[in-house]
Order: sequence, then structure tokens, then C-alpha cells
Amino acid sequence: MELFDLIDGNNERFVNVIVDCIGIDDLLTYRIPEDIDIQIGDILSVPLGNRQVGAIALQICDTTQVTDTTTEIKSVIAVVSSGIFPKTYWEMLTLTADYYRTPLMQTIKTALPPKLLDQSHYRIKVKRENIIPEKQERESYKLPKAAQMVWEFLQEHQDNSKGISRRYIYQKLGRYTSSGLKELQKLAWIETILELPNRPKPKYEDIVILLKAPDSELTERQIEVLTILQHQGGECLKTQLYKLAKTTSSMVQNLADKGYLVISKQESLRLGGKSHTVTRDRPKDLNANQDAALQQILKAIADCHATHFLLHGVTGSGKTEVYLQAIAPVLESGKSALVLVPEIGLTPQLTDRFRARFGDAKVSVYHSQLSDGERFDTWRLMLAGEAQVVIGTRSAVFAPLSNLGLIVMDEEHDPSFKQDRPQPCYHARTIAIWRSQLENVPLILGSATPSAETLFAQKENNSIYLEMPNRIGNKPMPPIEIVDMRDEFKAGNYSILSRKLQEAIAEMLENKKQGILFIHRRGYSTFVSCRSCGYVAECPNCDVSLSYHDPINPTAHQPKSAHLRCHYCNYTQIQPKSCPQCGSPYFKHFGSGTQKVEQELAKLFPNIRLIRFDSDTTQNKDRHRLLIDQFRSGESDLLVGTQMLTKGLDIPQVTLVGVVSADGLLNFSDYRAGERAAQTLLQVAGRAGRGEEEGRVIMQTYTPEHPAIQAVQQYRLDEFMQTELAMREALSYPPKGQMVLIHLSSEQEQAVEKSAEELASYLRQLANNWDVLGATPAAITKVSNRYRWQILLKFAPEVLPDVPSLEELRMLVNSKAVRVAIDVDPLTIL
Repeated sequence: MELFDLIDGNNERFVNVIVDCIGIDDLLTYRIPEDIDIQIGDILSVPLGNRQVGAIALQICDTTQVTDTTTEIKSVIAVVSSGIFPKTYWEMLTLTADYYRTPLMQTIKTALPPKLLDQSHYRIKVKRENIIPEKQERESYKLPKAAQMVWEFLQEHQDNSKGISRRYIYQKLGRYTSSGLKELQKLAWIETILELPNRPKPKYEDIVILLKAPDSELTERQIEVLTILQHQGGECLKTQLYKLAKTTSSMVQNLADKGYLVISKQESLRLGGKSHTVTRDRPKDLNANQDAALQQILKAIADCHATHFLLHGVTGSGKTEVYLQAIAPVLESGKSALVLVPEIGLTPQLTDRFRARFGDAKVSVYHSQLSDGERFDTWRLMLAGEAQVVIGTRSAVFAPLSNLGLIVMDEEHDPSFKQDRPQPCYHARTIAIWRSQLENVPLILGSATPSAETLFAQKENNSIYLEMPNRIGNKPMPPIEIVDMRDEFKAGNYSILSRKLQEAIAEMLENKKQGILFIHRRGYSTFVSCRSCGYVAECPNCDVSLSYHDPINPTAHQPKSAHLRCHYCNYTQIQPKSCPQCGSPYFKHFGSGTQKVEQELAKLFPNIRLIRFDSDTTQNKDRHRLLIDQFRSGESDLLVGTQMLTKGLDIPQVTLVGVVSADGLLNFSDYRAGERAAQTLLQVAGRAGRGEEEGRVIMQTYTPEHPAIQAVQQYRLDEFMQTELAMREALSYPPKGQMVLIHLSSEQEQAVEKSAEELASYLRQLANNWDVLGATPAAITKVSNRYRWQILLKFAPEVLPDVPSLEELRMLVNSKAVRVAIDVDPLTIL
């Protein structure tokens, strides 16, 4: 059966669909009502049992092709969205599902906007009517254990007026849920409510349209309202007219009744990234390296060839201008361009550059921090071919752009392009490569610090290497000064800031310049310990210590008092006044985070103006743009932040970059630690000296002799990466080998250990061309009250063996108490 065959028939029509329901992998058949037109690839709403679920139309057939004539065939309820799965797009999704060993429907949901395949849910609600026994009688009633557990859980959540999702109860109580709910329903203590799917819908607003000019029959006030409407071109939103004319709905309705205007509905598109006004600019003159790179890219675009380019340009070399000038002819030919960036924080600055060049209407953004409505409307614009340039993060690689002409992946080395949960654990770079090949469009992988995988692939697969070794205007790269913090300690300086860095900040302030201070951790300290007995505050849900967060600059997401927080499950508690173990009031805060650096700076430089830029201060929508705009406009002297500020920021006033502790990047027991440290340090160093003034970089470390530190100081990343690749070849690590990581987790410690060991034993028997390492406990054994084990499979590169899929692994584990996940090409094995 061909997936994309459309079979014509004059009889009653049916559609075979794949449904969004765990455990149902076979195609299901539904009747197509006469008033509904369905095409291959449409997203549908269909009945399944007594629920509504999302489905995708895979084949349309007539009566002669319906094999099961004994079962009553239900009808499709509605078409949710049309035309999203052209053949090459479907092939990309199928490739993704196969390679990452994930069910096809789960992969499709990753590509779609949130809730588009939403299904109806059952909610459980405690009854408030008189049929519930009085409290005293209920308390004396002897419930079975399962029913008692469910009842107590419902009582804890009874403030929720909508009730509790049955799925959520199952997640929390597991095997007790089914029998417990049945018992409570027999007693009529609870009721079950079916909640229909909450899918995104277009937003409509009332628009007022002038039909005829005001005349003498109207009052002076009515004439004034219509005159204002005339000044708006005879058409504006009703809410806008209320404000401009200071009028009411009754007056506007009265004018409509008299035939002077009409009120109609108009769709209002919810589009993110458009709130900031930009000034249009023109293409800049290119230097020789930029022009040479551009000419090769333009040739591939003209030839419609799936050429892959590695654009290796130092920080400040003008890669973005090359992207812009490469995209211009793509748009002129009526095609679209996809630009991928690793961080949401990078999209505002890059989007402004693109909007200034191509105009507001042609540029759209697509990332997870947009509202569901904004993502839905942007996605529909892409489907309609009205979004010509889409700038987005990892998930935008699935953007349904028609007539694609070019793909750009900026900062291709960044680990944020890899998804670690939920499944599929895909890498956007891998998907971009496939999409380039399927649609015959060029792909540009841009970076100042290319990944080991891309460097290896460039040499093995003969992709084109484009080098831009100099900054724009031949500005020098900022010299990097290394400070040995062991010497600082010996000299009696116990501050987290070295004397050299303090002097550099003082000089920067005196010269009225700006600087960036990088620290790899947020919060105040990495852990809190009792100085009397050594007690360390730990998360009750995870095998990690709690980080101390100070209440300076509290946000809506942070308590206003000093608190301890887990950076894995977000558990929070107030900082205790005395040790829970020995009662001592004396605590010590070990390690440094952005908050501690912020406090130290305020103590050393009382008049300094600081902005803290980390995931705590940028949780609210548009906070990335707000903070960066404040810094760019000179409202702050120093930007203190984490990895979010190491890439993409182009602020000419920044002359100083300080790295508080380079060691935090190096001290990970992971084979990629050296590569990531070198990339991050070079990226953050590249923020300095982009304007007229020369830059300066000061890096503090306790291990100045480390090869990564030496390579960074001398700007010799290429030599360092060659050494890294040789080491990985000896150990068969990527890119000289491939890996698959299988995760198992459970709230029951013995259950997950048993399942992991049994699965590892089975995989050893199955393996003929891969090595099985483990099962072993994960580096952090418990996260969110779940015990974690893992199995690592290693094999030769480019030969992905027949590793069991996610569904097969779940069947092999055969325990409802144990969750299984699979990560093909993991970026970390911790």
C-alpha cells in the first residue's frame, strides 16, 4: 500500500489514519462525512472509544478497500488542519522516527505546534452533593487500601474546581489508581468528567469599516467618531476606535444600525518577535574572505544543490552578513530560508538584523517561549507560504516551509541543538542535513568553534570548508590573560575576583566602557554545609545538594527570602536558621554562582550598575530582549551571566570580558568536557573588542596548564581538536564511533535495577556488532524521586545497528513501574 496514493471512488469514502494513542500502532479506518473534505496528511479529530483523539490521514479509500466489514465504522469528527505533510516532509519525519528509534506519532507531535493533536481527557472530581456521607461517617468508613490512597490524594487537591486529570492520578499513584477509582465510584464519592480537546484556534477581533461619510442627520458626537474612523483610512479595530474616539460600544453599534459603518470579524495573527521597532539597513561591503565564502554559497543556491558548507569564522568576522546576503537572492526567487539558532536569547538580536534587512512581514520567529497561539499562527503562516525567513531554535528544524531555498545553522557546535527529553532525542544538525538532502537545498553550518562531529564530517564527506580567519576591519582578537588563582590565595586574596580582574573592572568604569563577566553557574553558591557537623542540605527528591539563592532582585519565579533550590526538579525550601542535624546556626556557602559574583562586585564597586543575565532572571517572556537592550543602551556597566551570554552578543561598547572560574567547565567526568570548555571560553572571549576600542580578556583558573586553557589563550582550537579526535579514535568515542544510551528510571529502586540488569543481559545476547557497557547507576542516581540506571551501546561510526526501538525496549522491560528512554548519539553519558 503506497502511503501517498489517493484512490478515487464513487462510493462512500473512508480514511485510514494513525492515531495519537499509546499502544495503538495499527492504522484505523473511519468514515468520511459528506460535508468534510479530507486530503492525505490532514490532522483530524476522531472518536476512539468514548474519547476524542488526534489523528493523521494516511490513505483515502472506498468501500471496496475496507477489509473489516464486521465492525461499525465511526465517522471523522472534524479536520483540525490541512496540508502539512508533503512527501519530502513526511520522509524527514520517517527518517527521524527510524533513526532515533521513536514511534512515528511521537515524532510527528515534536514537529507540530503544542496541543494540535490534543485529545479529550477524563478528570476526577470529589462530589459535593449530599450523597457524600457526612465527614464523621466518612472517617469511620473502612476503605480498601487503594481507595484510601486515591481518596487522600483527591482530598489534597480538592481546591482544583475542574478536578484532577485521571492520567495525573495514574502517574502519581500507579497500580493503586484503577481499583481505587472503581471503589470510590461505587460509593458515589467522586464523579468522572470528560474534558474535550483544547486545541489552538485562530483568534478573531471585531473590525469597524466605514460605509458612508457622516452627514447632518447625525449628532456632533457621532460625526466626531466617524471622522476619526475616516482618518484611520475608514477601517480599524473596534477596540482601537474606542480608545481613539473615547466612545462606547453602544454608540458604535448605533452607527452600525443606522448604516454608517459595519462591524465584522477579522483574524488577528499572534506573532512573536515583532514588538520592537527597527530601522531598515542596506547590505554592507564585504571583505575578501566574506565575499569568497558568499560566492560559493550563491553558486550552490543557483544550482539548487544540497551542498554542505562549514563556515568557520572567528568571532566578529561577519558571518551574519554572509547569511543575510546569501538569503537575499533566495527570497527574490520566491523561496524561503530557515535560520536555526541554539538559544532563545539569541533570537531577538538576530531577528532585528534580519527584519532591518528584509522587513517585518518577511521574518518570523518560532521557539518554545512563544505562546501556544503565537506558535500556532506562525506555523499556519509557514504552511501558507507567507513566512519567507523563519528564525528559530531547535524545534524550528521541522518548520513546514514550502519551497525551501537555504538552511542556515548558526553556532552549530552548541549542545542546545540536541534534545534530551522528551523523545525523540534528536539533534537539529542531523535533521537539517537530511532536510537539505531531501529538498536539494544548501546547508550552512556556521561557527567560530566548530564541533568535533562537523570537523570530522567535513573531511570525511567532502563538504566545503569556508574560512574567515579575520575580524571585520582586521580588528585584532582580544589578548587573553590567564590568572592562576592558586597564586592569588598564596598572596592573601581570598576574593572570588583576582586582583588583576578587579583592577581591570576599575579601569573599565573609569573609562566609562562596558564589560561582561561569565560564571558557569547561576544562584549564589553550589551547596550549603554546616560548619559544626558537616551536614550538607540535599534535595529530598534527587541525589544532589541544594543550591543557595539570595533574595536580591527577586522575580515572580523566585521567593523573596533566602532559599535553597534544586536545579534538577526545582524543589525549593527556605534556608534553615539552624542545622537540622546538630542545631548549629553556622553555615558556609561553598562555590560561586551569578548571585554571589553580583554581591561581591557590589561590595567592591558600590556604584557599579549590574545586570544579571541567567535563567533565573530571564524566565518571563521577552526578558532576554529587555535585559540586553538595557545593557546595549548603556544603562548598565557590567553584564554578569551564564552560558546564555557566551554567544551571539555583538555589543561594540564591550571592552572587557572576565571569566570568574574556567575550572567549572573542565571538571566534568565527560569525554566532551575539554571540547566544550574550549568552545565556551573562546566564544565568551569573542564578545570583547568588537567596536573601535581594543578588547581585553581575563580568565581565572586553578589549572592554567590544562591543554584546553592553553589552546584558548593562544587561539589554537584547531590543534586542540586534532588531539581530541585522536583521543576519541583510540577510545571509539564520537565522531570516531557511535553510541546509544538507554535510560531506565523508577520510583522503586529494586525494580529499576532488576530491569536494567535483565535488559543489559538480553542486549549482550542480541549484539553482534556493538559493545554493551552496563547496566550501571546513572551519575546522579535519583532525580525527581526516580532512581536512574543506564546502558551504553558502542559501535562503529555510520553503522547504526538494529538496536531495539523504544516500543521494543518497553516490551522487553515489561514493568509498568519502570520507564525507558533511548538516546541515539547522546552528547553526554553522565
